[in-house]
Amino acid sequence: MKNTAVRARCITGIEGLDSILGGGIPTGSLVLVTGVPGVGKTSLALEFAVRGAAMGERSLVLTTVERPEKLIASVPEFDFFDNKLMEKGILTFLELSDFLDGSSISGRPETSEEFSRLGENISKYILEHNIKRLVIDTYHTIFYGIKDDSIPRDLLLTLSETMYVKNCTGILVADANPSTSIESIISDGVIILGNLERRSDLLRTMQVLKMKATCHSRAKYVIDLTTCGVLITPLLRGGL
Repeated sequence: MKNTAVRARCITGIEGLDSILGGGIPTGSLVLVTGVPGVGKTSLALEFAVRGAAMGERSLVLTTVERPEKLIASVPEFDFFDNKLMEKGILTFLELSDFLDGSSISGRPETSEEFSRLGENISKYILEHNIKRLVIDTYHTIFYGIKDDSIPRDLLLTLSETMYVKNCTGILVADANPSTSIESIISDGVIILGNLERRSDLLRTMQVLKMKATCHSRAKYVIDLTTCGVLITPLLRGGL
């Protein structure tokens, strides 16, 4: 007998993206957002977290490069941002070292044991705080200098399993090549942001390469970063 069960959707709240995904990201999915620097990866991920918090979904932004204070400084640029979301603990910004139990001298995981503990601690936080949206910015920088491919694979599998079970939907921001990275293989979805030169203008573009458990458009779209959030419009083919 055919299975007609339909996964619930996590409504991103991002203009145009939910319709492209047929109603939103399937709940419990882990989505890789990748592209070169400056194309809007962090803006899209932050809007996902803030929109979710505004809808009452506890959201965690985990930063691995910038200090949380620096990342938070860019959030008030959104017209829809309410500082009370952070005051009430619905929207939380933390950094990688907060999940290492002080076990790493460098403030970053370096051994397989530390990476395992990192995954366990993030999973524990998701469970204990009922986190429904997770953003990691940027994911691939966690593994600088790590040559063992099994380490990023195991961490991703740990997070993926926890998030699926607890209906927590996540975005991993990365500069990795979407066609070859372990993240793109294990992740439930891959969204590519890029640049397109047209008539001497450099346009930001977005394309959903894959998204499990939903029918979605694979067309390329133009995006614009505004105080209202990420605006998405179809890419007109003429006039290149």
